[in-house]
Amino acid sequence: MLSSSWPARRPRSRPARAGLLLAAALASLPSPAAANGVFPSADQLVFDPADPARAVARMTYGLLTTQDGGASWRWICEGAVGYDDTGGQAPPIAVAADGRVLAALGDGLVVGAEGGCAWTGAEELAGKAVVDLSVRQGDPSHAVAVAAGDRHVLWASRDGGASWARAGAPLPAGFQARTVDVAPSDPRRVYVSGLESAGGSVKGALARSIDGGETWETATVPGSTTSREPYIAGVDPLDADVLYVRIASAPGRLLVSTDGGASFKSAFETQGFVRAFAISPDGATVAVGSDIDGVFRAPSSTLAFERVSGIAPRCFAWTEAGLYACASEFLDGFTIGLSVDGGATFEPLLQQACLGGPLECAASTAVGALCPSDWPRIALMTGHKDCTPDAGSPAAGSGASGSAGASGAGGAGGASGAGGATAASGGGASADSGAGAGGAPGVPGGGAAPSAAGGCGCGAAGAGAGWAGVVAVAGLAAAIARRRAAGRARSRPSA
Repeated sequence: MLSSSWPARRPRSRPARAGLLLAAALASLPSPAAANGVFPSADQLVFDPADPARAVARMTYGLLTTQDGGASWRWICEGAVGYDDTGGQAPPIAVAADGRVLAALGDGLVVGAEGGCAWTGAEELAGKAVVDLSVRQGDPSHAVAVAAGDRHVLWASRDGGASWARAGAPLPAGFQARTVDVAPSDPRRVYVSGLESAGGSVKGALARSIDGGETWETATVPGSTTSREPYIAGVDPLDADVLYVRIASAPGRLLVSTDGGASFKSAFETQGFVRAFAISPDGATVAVGSDIDGVFRAPSSTLAFERVSGIAPRCFAWTEAGLYACASEFLDGFTIGLSVDGGATFEPLLQQACLGGPLECAASTAVGALCPSDWPRIALMTGHKDCTPDAGSPAAGSGASGSAGASGAGGAGGASGAGGATAASGGGASADSGAGAGGAPGVPGGGAAPSAAGGCGCGAAGAGAGWAGVVAVAGLAAAIARRRAAGRARSRPSA
């Protein structure tokens, strides 16, 4: 079980060098290579419930997968999954039974098998706009999805996504779903957040079913509208009546309900967006992340939040191994990191220049047929380099631990343990994490930890050609300007 108390640490501040970095980047570095115009980053991370060393990350240029707890990462192109990055899609993903990776698309639901090499569409949902999906924590054979239409409809799978069927009655008329989740402690309790049209107005709402979708009742989510949409952040792993909803706006808010969504109260407020949320596997602690204010942690019993880190998380996933975060690589020194002290420090697990290339698959599979030819574009965009320990010493100023430390992250110790799924959130739609990761110290699942001294050794500041300079131009300048304007205002719990 994870403890809900850690030694207090003072978050470190970022150096104010935006002007110099901006000028240097403008003078010497190329434009973005990403076809969708979005800076390369991760915004969802999910784990395989049966294999704690395997995880899948949703990127702005496809998916990444690791089979060794984050020691190495491979790329799965968007075309193999079935969507086009020029459309700016960010499909919600989850990992179900038998290692199947599920992705919700605008024209159906796709299932990745054979380690992520082979992708096929779920016939039952072909042509339907799948808004969101979720795999029930503790039972990876149970998955749910919501499909749009004249009436939005809940679909369910009891075999890990291999087959699907409509579950009960359609959602109430006028209800437009955004996220869906199943209570870990009660498989018949389903929550759907979205917008509800009633009386000529549209407002944020939560639909709840206590019988697996046979009947629905709705309640208003306070403070949510078409410009402040409600997204399910997580459901307590032990109490089906306790759920968290984040409001997608800036300033942002996290709401909590202790009566199954009938009523809500404010739990957390921030100057920026609430982009990341997770509940520890034992339900004792919650973590929330803001793109301006940093990482906050609180006992779930009090929701008295304290700021523990200054990184700008884009997603969380909390497993028995610790708290994983997606972050801004240029600002925080890593794209995905692991914290074993409740979010106070993070050990970098992924720096994008260190990607190992496309996932190695047979040419007869979608990944094997489509991804290798597109890899040169991704390699250029990420500043790809050989990050193996014998590839030479890291370039000066490129150390992952140094970059992370300067931004309030880095240097976390080893981690071990396996199993233990948890609710997590990041990106646009809901995100569900599966089993925890475990293995050798420093890298859950075994293998050598990528670090400044060995392994990756390619921090964002020294990534070379590619996207790091572009991030310097826009990412750093914009982020620091926003943070200076907003200040380091501490978020506060509400009664």
